[in-house]
Amino acid sequence: MQRPIPWFWIAALGVLLVAPGLAGRLFVDVLEGITLLLVFGPLVLAGAGFLAWQWFKRRVVTCPACGTPSVGSALCPACGADLTGVAPAAASAAPSESRASDAVVDVQVSEVRDDD
Repeated sequence: MQRPIPWFWIAALGVLLVAPGLAGRLFVDVLEGITLLLVFGPLVLAGAGFLAWQWFKRRVVTCPACGTPSVGSALCPACGADLTGVAPAAASAAPSESRASDAVVDVQVSEVRDDD
């Protein structure tokens, strides 16, 4: 059985949109607020997530003994090494290191035979 079209509710919403009274204005304002929340909410959350990631990334310390990353710990959770004098990962990257494009790769060519 097919449901009848709710003409009453469609007409009520139409009157609220067209009516210049307080109820119409309130309906439009609520609709604007919901639309702004749906449009700008994900953008604000993405910005907050990016800032949180940058904050977290600055505080990560990599253990010089085993390479385990940790946050806010005086001892390495994996091997127990002292992390008090170790700088965070973002500040410890030295610009004097050689670039990968300057490295020489020596390739040895050898023939492989399948003797089956």
